Amino acid sequence: MIAMRYLFWNTQKNEQINPVLCDLIIENGISVVVLAEYSADINVLVKMLRSCGVSMQQIPTVGCDRIHMLGEFGLRIEPQLQTDRSSIQVIGDNTILCGVHLNSQIYSDNAERREIDIEQIIGDILNLERELETKNTIIVGDFNINPYDKSCVSARYFHGIPIYEDAMRETRTVAGKEFHMFYNPMWNFLGDFSEPYGTYYHSTADTVNPYWNVYDQVIIRPSLRKRFVDENLKIITETTTMSLLDKNKHPNRSISDHLPITFEIKEEEHE
Repeated sequence: MIAMRYLFWNTQKNEQINPVLCDLIIENGISVVVLAEYSADINVLVKMLRSCGVSMQQIPTVGCDRIHMLGEFGLRIEPQLQTDRSSIQVIGDNTILCGVHLNSQIYSDNAERREIDIEQIIGDILNLERELETKNTIIVGDFNINPYDKSCVSARYFHGIPIYEDAMRETRTVAGKEFHMFYNPMWNFLGDFSEPYGTYYHSTADTVNPYWNVYDQVIIRPSLRKRFVDENLKIITETTTMSLLDKNKHPNRSISDHLPITFEIKEEEHE
């Protein structure tokens, strides 16, 4: 295997989403699929893929009903701790994958609950990193916060740094305590230099309203940075047969109110 390609999508409980997912997986050469708010039949999706020559298997996430996963048939993935908001897996010998779906801040401001969940997730990951003696960790999912929000940047929480040169320090000491860093490439999607302008669009009369949000994110430990393929980090807006956007170029809510993201991590080179 030269590289692993990942797909994350919050499918907004669309029970008819499988044909779109099937197209996305095949067209983007996806190895691992992480889904939030998935309510279609995953066995039907597996059969659809098989009929197109793609063999995938469901990855157990028992204990985390908010996350569903698929992996290439034969790919060795072992489930680890599953919580209400996160599913942690180990791919191969030393890659930790954590899928998350944190609570929304749009309809209810549950920042404190979300921060408690993040602290738990980070604590579980640190324990597993120590046990496996690895820093090859990926967190992907619907964070329901933007890359610039406190919970994403704060040393106590995800500690997602937008500049690799800073993140490569790996840790930062605050008040005498050491905090490990993640590199967050999703900062590159902020602003209007390129479309789409985010993964989720929300217009509100609140005093703070950025309209476009990058709620769906992937963050990685700095040790994975050299294997992360920048040009293959994408917010997907279409398949070969349909657009995922409406006439206003916002996510088409009849499909999902979120846009999917894909990314690629190259195989580790051994000397």
